[in-house]
Amino acid sequence: MHKIILLREALEDFVREQGLTIDDVLDAMDESSEGIIESLLMRVDITEEEALALERTFTARQLNLLIFALHVFYIANPSGYYKGYVIYPPPEAVLGPDGRVTRKGLYMIIRSLGLTPGKPLR
Repeated sequence: MHKIILLREALEDFVREQGLTIDDVLDAMDESSEGIIESLLMRVDITEEEALALERTFTARQLNLLIFALHVFYIANPSGYYKGYVIYPPPEAVLGPDGRVTRKGLYMIIRSLGLTPGKPLR
């Protein structure tokens, strides 16, 4: 049986290992509405209307954290492992056959990251 690491823990460890903070990463990301929507649509199997609804619900920094986590732990690393740990939620629960995150998977990841509408990142 493999040990499990929560996505938020893996993300914090990954950023720390790079000598950065989550704020450093988010400060470098595009906060424009168009850029965020485009990034979501490339990585997540949702409609433009659904992406716009997410943009109205979450802050740009929250969505950028989500996009960063999606890319690092699911798109660029579809193995589901981080340093020998199984990432939760696992890729098979969040990725669709086209390699993009499913709608259900997106909400699993949002919960795993602890994102709450309108609440600043901790």
